[in-house]
Amino acid sequence: MKIKFLVIILGLIFVSKITAQDQVSLLEMDKVKEHLTLNADQYKTINAKVEQIKGILEEDKKIIAALKARFKSGDEPGFFEKIRVKRARDSRVDKINDLLDDIKNQLNDDQIIKFENIKKPQLKPLNKKELTE
Repeated sequence: MKIKFLVIILGLIFVSKITAQDQVSLLEMDKVKEHLTLNADQYKTINAKVEQIKGILEEDKKIIAALKARFKSGDEPGFFEKIRVKRARDSRVDKINDLLDDIKNQLNDDQIIKFENIKKPQLKPLNKKELTE
């Protein structure tokens, strides 16, 4: 009984590692092109959208780094500045979601099914604890 339980657990761990390794990130366009079997026009269009997403992610990293530096120096943003930062962050999240929708619209039905399994970039919600660490 214990052996069966152990074998089942090890099997589940092995399967989860295999699926995690097979996970394709949208930011790795060569793997995406192969995974979705994109034609040249699709690749060109989708690659441009992915580059825009990468730009948004880089912009967000810079903003978060600047906020962390301010928190470390003891300069906490005021109420209205916090609202402005949150709205700007929400705007970047919306831009990424719109670009993901545009990418999905470029795909055929079979590619859309495969696209659902691709790891898509996301901006996590901001919290004060993350910024002060």
